[in-house]
Amino acid sequence: MQNVGISTTDIIIALTYIFGTVGIGFYFLKQQKSAKDFLMAGRSMSWLPVGLSLMATLTSAVGYMAYPAGAFKSGLILFWMSMAIPISYPVVVYVFMPFYHKLKLYTAYEYLEKRFDKNVRGLASGIFIIWRLTWMAAVLYVPSMVLNVVSGGKIPLIPSIIVLGIVALLMTTLGGVKAVMWGDVFHSAIMFLGMFLVIFFIIDAVPGGLTKIWDTLAAAGKTKMTGNIPGFGEAGIFGKIKLYLITDFTVVSIVITYTIQKMGNYCVDQAMVQRYITAKSVKESQKGFLANAIAYLLYIVLVTTIGAGLFTVAKNLTFPASLKIDHIYPYFIANILPTGVIGILLASIYAASLSSINGGINSITTAILNDFYAPYMLKQNNLEIGENSEEEKAHRLRISRISTVLIGLVAIIMAFFVEQLGDIFTYSQKLINMFTGPLFGIFLLGMFTKRVTAPAVLTAGFLGFIFGSLLVFGPKMGIDSLAVGVLWPAAISFVVTIIIGYILSFFIGKNDSKTLNYTRRNVMLSDN
Repeated sequence: MQNVGISTTDIIIALTYIFGTVGIGFYFLKQQKSAKDFLMAGRSMSWLPVGLSLMATLTSAVGYMAYPAGAFKSGLILFWMSMAIPISYPVVVYVFMPFYHKLKLYTAYEYLEKRFDKNVRGLASGIFIIWRLTWMAAVLYVPSMVLNVVSGGKIPLIPSIIVLGIVALLMTTLGGVKAVMWGDVFHSAIMFLGMFLVIFFIIDAVPGGLTKIWDTLAAAGKTKMTGNIPGFGEAGIFGKIKLYLITDFTVVSIVITYTIQKMGNYCVDQAMVQRYITAKSVKESQKGFLANAIAYLLYIVLVTTIGAGLFTVAKNLTFPASLKIDHIYPYFIANILPTGVIGILLASIYAASLSSINGGINSITTAILNDFYAPYMLKQNNLEIGENSEEEKAHRLRISRISTVLIGLVAIIMAFFVEQLGDIFTYSQKLINMFTGPLFGIFLLGMFTKRVTAPAVLTAGFLGFIFGSLLVFGPKMGIDSLAVGVLWPAAISFVVTIIIGYILSFFIGKNDSKTLNYTRRNVMLSDN
């Protein structure tokens, strides 16, 4: 890289923001008296932190940097991602939120023991834990990679990962989920400020402004809102299906897969569900989700616009041909933006990271303690049971904090190896989101069917997870027949889980009246 523009001022701005977030943890430190306070915020949160925490936790620095990289490659077709929000909205707000509040859960996976058994609960929680650890590793890696690139290698990658991880650990360990969620309010503000600034300077950087930007995109085919599938017209019906499955971006693949991903995120991902169940009421959760939906739609528009805009900047200003696609955005930040604005952009990238890391660590801690420690060590279904004496509250709070530290350290170590797994857009879409399908499938089978049994859904969830893994890693192992487009693993593993689970239920296991009390219909009709 040449003419790296990052200055001491920019670094100070970014570091001030990073270390300043630890103060939020100290602010909420004295409010943590029990595991319920640390993990559930005493079920006292209002709609604003619920909504903005949902948005900030889900976006992360991976999306903040990867979606522009995706739009750089594929253009404005990624605007179709926004369709997942209105489609998901009624399912999340009117189906899942009232259900979770009625059951007064600590984790979403606690429900699966009521509907099936401990094994299904453990499988689902285990998938979630692996999913979010993998995700947090990427979230730690991305801003550290950006800082390494914009500094011309002066700020080394590994120490940067370690510092960011420790800062996130301190805030989460001190202030619990309340600090995490109120921190996300501030993180959201700086993230949006950063995106608006980038768009302004993209327009300013291209001679001819918006007209030239549009003409450049149109000439390169980046304004098309449909996918390009060579040979589609001549193919037969099965050939067309195959072409759809191996093409990265089509309207069908984007709408279907992002809808499944977002429903999976919002409905069964503990990092999201935990936000709902910290709210003081269902109505506060629902208002929070509306705020999240509006913020997330704006986010999709902005990150796609940034990626397409960066394509025009690279064309008109002749960026180095040797730049990796993941480095285009950092190069723009370092070489085009003025001093001070670079610092704000770095702070916004760190804000996106911290919101996700903090939320991920806290939700994994909750899953481990509630889905494994409570049932197997305390011999109780829920971590809140038996938390009566001050001594027991202090004991569980201490375990929560120790678990938080250990989980954070594991994520830091995993982040050292992210670069070996490909560009961040492919990593985020294909590897991380493959976990969504099996989890969402397990919940739908339990909530909406009376037929499905515990052994069947346990087998289906495991096979769905394995099949999704093969779709991701098969081509790398030389199994070319498993090659699919970057978005499809989550959707395909979801379908596999549903089909196998339902069919197997005719042959293995049986339900009793107690477990059938926990279909969604029966839960919502009950007086409890």
